[in-house]
Amino acid sequence: MSNTNFHGFHELNDSQIAQVKRAASNELARRSTPAAFVYLIAMAIIIMGSSFDTDYPWVIYSAMAIFTITFAIRFVTLVRFNAIYDSSPRTWNILISSAVITTSITWGIISSLSIYYYQTSWTPLLVTGATAAIVAGGLFSLGIYKRLTQIHITAILLPNFIGSMLVGGYGIAIYFITFLVYCLIQSRYVYTEFWNARINAVRLDAETQQRLHQLTYLDSLTNLPNRELFHDRLQQAIHDSKRRNTICGVMFVGLDRFSKINDTLGHHSGDDLLKAVSRRIKDVLRENDTVSRYSGDTFALIINSLDDAQDAARIANKIIEAFALPFEISDLELFITTSIGISLFPDDGDEQENLIKSAESTMYKVKQQGGSNYQYYKTDIHAESMEQLQLEAKLRRALEKNEFVLYYQPKVNLHDGTLSGFEALMRWFPQNSEQESEMVSPVTFIPILESTGLIVPVGEWVLRQACIQAKEWQKVCTNKFRMAVNLSARQFKHDGLAEMVARVLGETGLEPEWLELEITESMLMEDTDYTLSVLQQLQDMGVHLSIDDFGTGYSSLAYLKRMPINTLKIDRSFVKDITTDSSDAAVVQTIIAMAHNLNLTVVAEGTETAAQVNFLRYQQCDETQGFYFSKPLPAAELREMLELARHWLSDAAAEHITDTDNCVAINAKN
Repeated sequence: MSNTNFHGFHELNDSQIAQVKRAASNELARRSTPAAFVYLIAMAIIIMGSSFDTDYPWVIYSAMAIFTITFAIRFVTLVRFNAIYDSSPRTWNILISSAVITTSITWGIISSLSIYYYQTSWTPLLVTGATAAIVAGGLFSLGIYKRLTQIHITAILLPNFIGSMLVGGYGIAIYFITFLVYCLIQSRYVYTEFWNARINAVRLDAETQQRLHQLTYLDSLTNLPNRELFHDRLQQAIHDSKRRNTICGVMFVGLDRFSKINDTLGHHSGDDLLKAVSRRIKDVLRENDTVSRYSGDTFALIINSLDDAQDAARIANKIIEAFALPFEISDLELFITTSIGISLFPDDGDEQENLIKSAESTMYKVKQQGGSNYQYYKTDIHAESMEQLQLEAKLRRALEKNEFVLYYQPKVNLHDGTLSGFEALMRWFPQNSEQESEMVSPVTFIPILESTGLIVPVGEWVLRQACIQAKEWQKVCTNKFRMAVNLSARQFKHDGLAEMVARVLGETGLEPEWLELEITESMLMEDTDYTLSVLQQLQDMGVHLSIDDFGTGYSSLAYLKRMPINTLKIDRSFVKDITTDSSDAAVVQTIIAMAHNLNLTVVAEGTETAAQVNFLRYQQCDETQGFYFSKPLPAAELREMLELARHWLSDAAAEHITDTDNCVAINAKN
């Protein structure tokens, strides 16, 4: 606990140490005076009695006894205060470095001292004007209370005081104050910087100590060790493993898609699930292992005394198998999976910080790969995590540095070979002072934008730039066309999507009918009521809606019938082999026929050969896009194509869409 937290508290310098020792000496002199007086009287009686004969020898014997007793008392007092004299500066420094307390005002001191300090007669010094609370081991640390008044003091003195005024570290309230001492300081004991006071320490009762322990080291929801206690136990486990030359493991267990359960069923059900999860994990572990709640939906485990690395894998498998059974929460059976990252001592580090980072980064890697699995830490995972962190930092500045660029890929009408639209695709060229900027693949940076939430502002920028470009191109192109923009899952779930689209259309002047928004098939199936509501708002606005990568998900005809969509885009994975694989050809034929029966437009992605174009046209596919016609290009390179687009695309269609025999042959195979 840092001393700088407390106004006026600091370790003593040489001058102040001298003050402390003078105070102890003065107190010694004051307390020794009565004993010295009795000592002198007894000694006088003995001297006088030995000089005269007396019939009362018991007087001399009594005086000798009193002398002996007072001498012993004075000797003990001297020894005790010599100890106080020597230790009082050290005691003071210990107190202000490990504890806190109390309040001092101009007329006195209110003091509370709890746990571990049980001395009953020492002389610490308190700085004037300071407010603090002495709690050993840094259990709590109080802020400074300015302008403490009689009202506050009265409240503090109330029996069994429980209040929010005394709040410790991490916002934990001080619930129990069991002992308060009021000490009026005489003016002769007041020094320039310090007051001299006696503080009596008291032992907290067992119930209070247990409560303080729970507040400090246990998670209030699951009653598992919290992060603080986990760190302490891990340090001890590392120490034991070094001494015994054994392996210990650290596991981070993260719940997959827990936030969805929380959002759907509410936080109360989420809390019940966390408690059930904690019990199930504890049942898998051995008694000498530790499971702690490390953060919201993440549990950290310490696996002690492993015979080999495979022991950790066996425990991880048991946890995954335990989660195969449903959890009964709120009269529902809930299924949830886990992602587990494993690091081992000493292979993955000999410090707890390294082991924790390694296991945690591995857990997130497993989550990215779909979850419901475990993985050992590998050095390349850490390197990859560091690279992602660096990319994230660069991405946060990319928008303001104008490092994002939009490329556009043309879409061709397969019925007449004319230009029917463009798809806007984002590219990122990070600025590099040492060499020419190189493009970072969207596969690399789009997931980072999505996971960090940066996709929301960046997505709005993409939409605005695409609308501006479409408006400009419509001035030079004789045919009207639609500009397609992809929406990510994070964007789609963000509040106010429809309002943002309407605002951008209004600012750019593009008519809604010439904007097409693409969502994936998987997004269509998540929270269907919300999805239907948002899509309906966009369609009512006049915006064209499209399902991207159709065929890769598991949407049913019921979804397609309910949702207000206009277009299906067949995923490139089916188009790739339509001229050589009868199964892919049959899938594409079926999708086209089904879409037309639902009055939907069909677009095929990824066409690269004339044979593919011929097949799609023969099957009455409406539009296509792919490298056969053009790869994605920046706007400047597409302007000349736009001016000649009608003739060039018509000629290309006439040239390439002639070989119907090939189409018939493929159709015959099916």
